[in-house]
Amino acid sequence: MNSSITSYMETNVISVELDDSAKKVSEVLDENKLSCVPVLTPDGAIFGVVSATDLVHFDTLYVNPKLERAWELCTHKVIEVSPDISIEQAGAIMVKEKIHHLIVMQDGSFKGILSATDVIKAYLGIAIE
Repeated sequence: MNSSITSYMETNVISVELDDSAKKVSEVLDENKLSCVPVLTPDGAIFGVVSATDLVHFDTLYVNPKLERAWELCTHKVIEVSPDISIEQAGAIMVKEKIHHLIVMQDGSFKGILSATDVIKAYLGIAIE
């Protein structure tokens, strides 16, 4: 199997904005059954990613996390990949970096997200829903 990630990545990505509250980020994750969500700048650039784990950590550190903003919660070191890399390369990057999601960019434009679950589905030959 040496196919590109474009067959497996999610292109209809739900995101949040920089100033969205921690409460809103949590609601977006819960309502959409997501484990992470990209944080976008007003011009649509990726500022970072907020994961469910980030929210748990943040919740334990702050007295009133519902008032904090997405830009304060997110991981800023996002790993960006091109849509033409193979599913094997994507999986290797995830393992090496110890991450569960890759941000897919092409010519400076956000194209989607590839999750570890997407990689597993590709290896198992399971169709994306």
